[in-house]
Amino acid sequence: MSFKKWIAALTVGFTLLTGSGAQAAIDDNYDVQIIKGSNINLVAQVSRVPILIRNNYDTDVTVLVHVSTSNLRVRLPRVTSVKVAANSTVNTTVPIQAVANGHVELYVWLTSFSGVKLGQSLTVQMQVVSDAEAIALGSLGSIVLALLVVGSIRMVRRRRAES
Repeated sequence: MSFKKWIAALTVGFTLLTGSGAQAAIDDNYDVQIIKGSNINLVAQVSRVPILIRNNYDTDVTVLVHVSTSNLRVRLPRVTSVKVAANSTVNTTVPIQAVANGHVELYVWLTSFSGVKLGQSLTVQMQVVSDAEAIALGSLGSIVLALLVVGSIRMVRRRRAES
């Protein structure tokens, strides 16, 4: 066994003995979890993404909600702190800003303040159409302008015909 492998094994063993490891074992079950929601259509430049968290413990817990993306089409904070009351479900929101249009996958997971991962990660599918508001307002404005012009032309013609 090489010296580097021996040091790595010694470090892992010490971490397991002292319990100071930041990651929990995969088969650990926690009663704080993210509940899967539906796919999201983001049609604004700035919005908030809902994340549903269930706490089955008899005490209040405060967890960190981590969110990362599959690409750079949206901007959002890496971590958000959430307090969940005992035996309840809370619908927290994470602020998000659209940068470009397209498909984005959000990877969401929970950790404790000490860095222990709680439960399984969750993937949320999102379709970003950040220009939808501008397109809708522009279309509505064009329709109103067209109706105003047509109405004015009809009024002028009717007055000429009457005189």
